Amino acid sequence: MLRVALLLIIAVAAALVSWQVITTDQGTVEITWFGTEVTTSALFGLLVLVLAIAVALPLLRLLMFLMDAPGRVGKASQRAKVRRGQEALALGLIAAEAGEFEEARRHADKAEDLIDEPRLALLLQARAAEVSGDTAAAERAYAGMLQNEDTEVLGRKGLMAAALKRGDRVAARAHAEAALKASKTATWPFQYAFDLAVQQGDWENAIETLDAGDKRKQIEDKVAKRRRAVLMSAQAQKLERERRADKAAEMAQKAFRMAPSFAPAGALAARLLVGEGKAERAAAILEEAWENGPHPALAHAYRDLTPGESREARSERMRAFAERRRDSRETKIVLAELAMERADWGGAQAALEDAYRENPSSRICILFAQVARGRGDENAARTWLAQAAAAPREADWSDLDPEGPAFLYDDSDWARLVYAFGDGGQLIHPRMERGGNDVLGPVMAMPTAVLTPPKPELRAERAPDDAENEEVEEIR
Repeated sequence: MLRVALLLIIAVAAALVSWQVITTDQGTVEITWFGTEVTTSALFGLLVLVLAIAVALPLLRLLMFLMDAPGRVGKASQRAKVRRGQEALALGLIAAEAGEFEEARRHADKAEDLIDEPRLALLLQARAAEVSGDTAAAERAYAGMLQNEDTEVLGRKGLMAAALKRGDRVAARAHAEAALKASKTATWPFQYAFDLAVQQGDWENAIETLDAGDKRKQIEDKVAKRRRAVLMSAQAQKLERERRADKAAEMAQKAFRMAPSFAPAGALAARLLVGEGKAERAAAILEEAWENGPHPALAHAYRDLTPGESREARSERMRAFAERRRDSRETKIVLAELAMERADWGGAQAALEDAYRENPSSRICILFAQVARGRGDENAARTWLAQAAAAPREADWSDLDPEGPAFLYDDSDWARLVYAFGDGGQLIHPRMERGGNDVLGPVMAMPTAVLTPPKPELRAERAPDDAENEEVEEIR
């Protein structure tokens, strides 16, 4: 302001000097003040006016400064208080991560007193309580965050983690679903809400959650389709148990359309359609499924489509079915089995040799043993069985229930498939997963589908099957 006054004086003085130089009649100024008359030149009057303004400006600035002094002092005190509070927050977080629980609590209390920002104070309190193992205090702090829109999602995450720690998956899932509705961008609510729904066998809600994550692009499209196919198949089987066969068949067909290479969906849809008297539609689905991904269970399901038909008719129908994928190893195995039914041991061996070259598994060795036994060569049969015991395992899916559905899964099986097939496109025999027995004895358990941190692990364990070792029977 002093600079403004000085510049004003210089400007006016320069203007007056210029005016005096170029003007002959400079004029006069008369002032009457309470009876006193003052007469002076216009130049002097203007100089006095400018001087008065120049003196008044600094005085006005000083007056304003004095009037504003209490506010300035208060603001400075508040800024210092905030700085101390921020320092307390930083030290508290450092102490919490370092495991200095008491120090973290002390800084948390100090920060709450100094900063008028309950969100940060609650965060520090929750973190300090977590690292100290005080779950109840942490939950109280996270619950306090639910009152503020900015911290609701963070509060839900903390409460969900606490619920998981104490084993309350119902509460954990409720918090994850609430966070999914509250946030459109965070990825963890979708992951947790989906995984917990799968673990609880709630296929319908799992499908809805998957749809939400898919719309938000929080999951790859191909993974979402495969997961959806598994979930729809599981839901179809559940509807079948509830005696809602029409809805089950509709759901199974949707699952098959979602992933035609997912053999359980095709087999389930075909079986349900046969129950409704729609054998032709069932056959069409099995044929399409075989073309997309040949699977032994599909061949068994197709074989049993027409009850009461002659062996010759069934053999011809199965041959036409298998040859839809002539390049497939499963086709060669089916053709070998058909040849064995006709006692064509030479044709069976030729087909098996091609399959053996692709993968010399225990399954092929057992079939070779059956061919040798059919020829009456018991020594060769024993040799093949001995080789089967050391060969890589390849499960025959029909062995789950030879007289019934090949994919007779329970909820834990479907839950594993959501990740094994959904994420990796792998279809693993349940007995291989559970570490049960096959005709050769104990099978080494294969790893179950687990979730990567920080997602909760899927613990859908099942007791191993107790099937006793039996001598291999010839294919009927």
